[in-house]
Parts: sequence; C-alpha cells; structure tokens
Amino acid sequence: MLLARLPDGREFEYESLGPESAPVILFHHGMPGSAVPMHTVLAPMLERGFRVITYSRSGYGRSTPVPSRTVADTGTDCAHLIDHLGIERYCSFGWSGGGPHALASAAVDSHRVSGVLISASFAPPTAAGLDFVAGMGKQNDIQFRSLQEGDQAARAAVSQMAAAVRGNRPEHVTAQLSSLFAEVDVSVMMSGFGADNAANMDHALEAGDQGWLADLKALGSDWGFDLADVVAPVELWHGELDRMVPVAHGEWLSHNLTDVRAHLEPDHGHVSLTVQKAGSMLDSLTRRLNR
Repeated sequence: MLLARLPDGREFEYESLGPESAPVILFHHGMPGSAVPMHTVLAPMLERGFRVITYSRSGYGRSTPVPSRTVADTGTDCAHLIDHLGIERYCSFGWSGGGPHALASAAVDSHRVSGVLISASFAPPTAAGLDFVAGMGKQNDIQFRSLQEGDQAARAAVSQMAAAVRGNRPEHVTAQLSSLFAEVDVSVMMSGFGADNAANMDHALEAGDQGWLADLKALGSDWGFDLADVVAPVELWHGELDRMVPVAHGEWLSHNLTDVRAHLEPDHGHVSLTVQKAGSMLDSLTRRLNR
C-alpha cells in the first residue's frame, strides 16, 4: 500500500494497479472498506485495459482519521490524490457506500471526471419522498437510526457491526448479518469474493472503527454538494433484491441526477450485482463515453 501526503499534512492511503499509461478508474469502496485490492471485483477493469486506483477513506487503514468529514470532503481528498498521481482524466466508480463518494468526485473534480459508475448506491438522507431506511435489513436500519439518538448510540451500533466482520470468515459474517444478504448474495460471499472482502475490511478496521463511524455520519447527513453539480454521464446499477441499500435509493437517484441511465436488475442483490456484473457495467459506460 502507498501513501500520499495531502495539502494539510494528512496521510492518504492508496494503491495503483495496471499500466500508468492506461485510462484510469478511481474505485470508491463501501462501508467499511479500504485500498486493499479486491481482485474478484477489480479483475474486469484490469482485463479491459484500465488502470485502477483504490484508496482508503480517512480513518480506514492508514489514512489519517477525520471524524467530521463530509462526503464532499472525501471528493476533495480524492482530487488531491489525482493531483499527486498526475492524472488528467478519469472515471469514478463507487459501490454501495462508495456510490455517494463517486458522485462527490464528479461534483468536486468535474473538469477531470469523464464518467461515473455507481452500483447499489445510497441516496441522500434528505431525499424528498424517500423513506431512507425502508426495506433495509435490520443491521443497517439500526445503524442509520442510531444517528438520531446521538454519538454514543452511533458508536455502539458501529462497534457491534465491526465485531461481526472483523477477523471473521465469510460464513460467519453472513450468519451474523443475515438480514442484509439476499440468497444470491450469500452464494457470492461463499466464493472467492468472500476472502477478498474479508482482507479488505480487516485492513480497513486494523486501527479501529473511526473510519466506519465517520462514514456512517457522512452518509447520514448533508453530503456537502449538490447532485446538480454532477455533470458527467452516470451509469447507475441497482439490484432489486438488495437488502443493504434498497432499490428505492437507486430509483430516487435515477430521477434526480442530470445525465443518468439506470439499470435495475431484478435477479441481483447488493453483493451479487457488482461481483458478477462489473464487466457489463464497464462496457455500458465505455460505449456511452465513446459515442
């Protein structure tokens, strides 16, 4: 893992895969997550000739914690990382909790982001007409509702979730967090992705839960940017069986982003969609950008 020094002195962890001369994808991980590459997810990008940049949001892995960060703040951090790497143009790809951060990159760094891909993304907590937690599995419902009860409750909810995933095998994670996994997701968790995901999350949580708590607060409060500032073409994908981020979030985003094309997949959940369809997602975005 590599470290970039941000303008304010913080360290920002990242990894770069693929040829430096290749077109770039900045990959925004979920909650929790880190820069540790998940090859079962990233392989379709590398096979298609992309250079992939992964990173750890502040508080995860070796990235300096920022407890009060907003989603937009991470977009700014990523723009500084792109400066550090000398990249002129790139696509922004966000999965799950990374979806809003992918949109933030497009809003904050609009002159360099050529396209956006979001899979199973959250909508803003203030989304008009959307019941934010409706349809969520029990554990995510508890997490986001805890924000209304204050910092102590949010810390307790995150601590409980972190204990369920830290250092545990995929079968234990899916058993302890069963409300979040559709049947199609469980089968994918038992594949090679499960080990990839465990390594990614374990690194994220090595130094504690502060990154997860900061993510929860950032996703559950004002994101710090306007969706109207996302002017790049957006390819939106969401599984209709998703229990972590219900498809209503994807539907809301599909009606409130400026230049978006939505793909709602009836046979996929939260995990299966990205692991099994990432190649198709990229092909769809590439065709659109090449027109």
